[in-house]
Amino acid sequence: MLDQEAFDRLARLLDNLYLCMGVKFGLMNDEGREIYTSSFKSPFCALIMQEPGGYERCVNCDRCAIADVRKTQQRKKYLCHAGLYEVALPVIEDGRTVATILFGQMLDDSPREEQWNRIRRHCAWHSNPDALHQAFLHLRRISPQQMTACMEIVQACVSEVRLYSMQTTHRRDDSYLLENYIDTHLSLALNSDVLCDALSVGKTKLYELCKSRFQLTPMQLVTRRRMEAAANLLTTTSDSIRTIALAVGIADENYFTKVFRRWSGQTPSVYRRETGGKA
Repeated sequence: MLDQEAFDRLARLLDNLYLCMGVKFGLMNDEGREIYTSSFKSPFCALIMQEPGGYERCVNCDRCAIADVRKTQQRKKYLCHAGLYEVALPVIEDGRTVATILFGQMLDDSPREEQWNRIRRHCAWHSNPDALHQAFLHLRRISPQQMTACMEIVQACVSEVRLYSMQTTHRRDDSYLLENYIDTHLSLALNSDVLCDALSVGKTKLYELCKSRFQLTPMQLVTRRRMEAAANLLTTTSDSIRTIALAVGIADENYFTKVFRRWSGQTPSVYRRETGGKA
């Protein structure tokens, strides 16, 4: 489990990432309270927050993103209330979202004039559009590829903290071993017998572990990890649906599409398009 020491370590990693990339990060706990935020605030966002009601708009926007991520347990790329790009990523432990990482205050690589027109509409309530425009000109631009890379690095930071936390407990964590085994053998045929052998436990212990730690059966856990891996591949690669299905251990593309739609509410093609994945 991630304790306060683990969250502090994650905050330090995010701070280092901010120093390297100049992108603002925030870490919110499961109650929506701020655990960490980089001290950096863009002049644009400072102007927004200085305006009456501006701070409240920012807070409410963050809360909505956090609520969505807690519900779906999937990362979310979105436009904030002021028209800037933001990303929210869940930190999941034992099947529930225990924290959310927010980063953004940035533009994409589309033409600046198009983006300014969008932001001007979002910020029509602001009393000083000229000052906003000057601040807008200094906002950081980031390509979809850079944004995806940033998301992957943040996920790697979370994994590093989780592994560090496991190593410092000096005890075996069967739930971690189970997830790690599934994640590294997704393309193989997995069933309860295989998982029992991997953990050297009986079926009763395996089912009790999955129920207590994930609120799932062993095969439901396998399906969830497969779908999470598929969602990541859909977002970060241009591999065909069939190739991705095979990579996560499902030979039948039609069955994969059915399972993915049941898990995410969207077909793989629609999910890829709406998350900005590579066609």
